[in-house]
Amino acid sequence: MTLTDRIIYMLLFGFAYALSLLPFKVLFLLSDFTFVILYHLVKYRITIVRKNLRDSFPEKSDAERAEIERKFYHFFCDYIFETIKMVSMSKTKMQRHMRFSGLEHMYQALDEGHSVALYLAHYCNWEWVTSINLHVPQGVLGGQVYHVLESKAFDTFMLQLRARWDGINIPRFELLRKVVSEYRNGRRMVIGFISDQGPEMHTIHHWTQFLNHDTAIITGTETVAKKFDFACLYLDITRIRRGYYNVDIIPLTMNSTEYKDFDITDMYAKALEQTIRRQPENWLWTHNRWKRTRKQYEEYLASHPNSNR
Repeated sequence: MTLTDRIIYMLLFGFAYALSLLPFKVLFLLSDFTFVILYHLVKYRITIVRKNLRDSFPEKSDAERAEIERKFYHFFCDYIFETIKMVSMSKTKMQRHMRFSGLEHMYQALDEGHSVALYLAHYCNWEWVTSINLHVPQGVLGGQVYHVLESKAFDTFMLQLRARWDGINIPRFELLRKVVSEYRNGRRMVIGFISDQGPEMHTIHHWTQFLNHDTAIITGTETVAKKFDFACLYLDITRIRRGYYNVDIIPLTMNSTEYKDFDITDMYAKALEQTIRRQPENWLWTHNRWKRTRKQYEEYLASHPNSNR
């Protein structure tokens, strides 16, 4: 990092640490205040949010979608302050606020000699999900794939948060090399993959039906899982109340090599849609996930004949 980045990081960390010492009750009051600013005054990315909700839930009334919209912004503000709380949160407190059920499926896969791919999304507090590494057995590598941020200061801050619960951060572009290295050493792994982003045009390999959209979906998780015989588990998260979540670990498959290409990806998309429909306000609706259409993709392929189909 440059000197400027270091200064920004120290200021960011110091401010976040001071805030994190406040009790949840005070943090949620700050969240309520932030909600008024972000939603009613700034109207942060509200055009994208409304389009996503309208296109995803055409069967719902305007009033129903407006209620989801309001709840989403309230949740999003809570997410910000919950994430800040991680800076000083103890392991014991984290385990009270983020509970995992179905851990036996992860242990079964590891006992059978498999590594584990955890499918999750930008849903509920995905940063807190990194605390699953507290449940990974000794000797097993626990970690999560991440996208490197442009701001070095903010990237360092987020990496520090995500590594608090004994897991490692694996940059997306280093994932394959890391998996190959651990696989050759005979070490089992439990790796979290956030798989609900929209892939870049040149990395699109599969389209699926998801939330009333023809959706280009990331297939890299399945590719790694099948190549190295990972068990694939889905993290079905429920928000119990403010600051409390339950993660139900659901097997997609214990034997990924037995499936045809993209079957596991489709299974994940179906499971995630069910989760979102149950509590739609807890998904990150501010992302422009459907900005690439199949027509644009076909035009891209036509103009790039050497692209992989």
